[in-house]
Amino acid sequence: MSLHALVEKTKKGADKTNLDKGCIMGWRSGLNIRVSPKSFERALKIMDILIKALEAKGAQVSIVKREYHKDTTSVKISGVTLEIDIYEKINIIKKEKDQYGFNLDYIPNGQLVLRIKDTYINRSEWKDGKRKKVEDQIDSFIDGLYAAVEREKELQKEREQEKEEWRKREEEERLREIEQERFNDLKKKALCWHESQIIQTYIEAATAAYVQKNGKIESGSEFDQWKKWATERVNSLNSLLERPNVRPEEADT
Repeated sequence: MSLHALVEKTKKGADKTNLDKGCIMGWRSGLNIRVSPKSFERALKIMDILIKALEAKGAQVSIVKREYHKDTTSVKISGVTLEIDIYEKINIIKKEKDQYGFNLDYIPNGQLVLRIKDTYINRSEWKDGKRKKVEDQIDSFIDGLYAAVEREKELQKEREQEKEEWRKREEEERLREIEQERFNDLKKKALCWHESQIIQTYIEAATAAYVQKNGKIESGSEFDQWKKWATERVNSLNSLLERPNVRPEEADT
């Protein structure tokens, strides 16, 4: 049976110069596979089985290119996209110290791990064990993917609820600020009104006293000019009271 197109592309795109004694750290183009040369063919077969099984269930598997980074393997199920990879575990061997400290060798141990990346479920890795190899755990891994999808949906719903609650709090705060502005304006106009009433009463009392003493107010006299000036100041205070502020939502009603 022929390999899946994505697997075939990965196989052909592997940089043969990197197939040395160390791990293949992953070529830039292809499925996300990081294994040693001895495990390379096996990793391809695992991905081939997995991708075909996923597509049979209606999932979409693709290679997503990222600028300046290695491509990622993307699985889309029910509108949710997850990243997966397969890698080989390594043993870290300390060698003799040099002037900078320990020298370390990273030796692939042949144990492969199939992983769901950046997920929030209890289990995200399926690895070779004494009883079962990764190849024997494909169905379990797919079940894990679907569990991760459901969990991601729950998280998305929680995030949307948090956003909605945040929007409500912002709206409540906005309305409180508007209400406070209206109240501050009310206090300001109440003080203006109170001052205007006092000044108006004073002008009337001063006018009455002046007339009582002088009989009448001569046009252009000092008192006449003062009264006009004082009346203008009262009118300027009263102009602030002509129209109260309204809420933005009431402006067009």
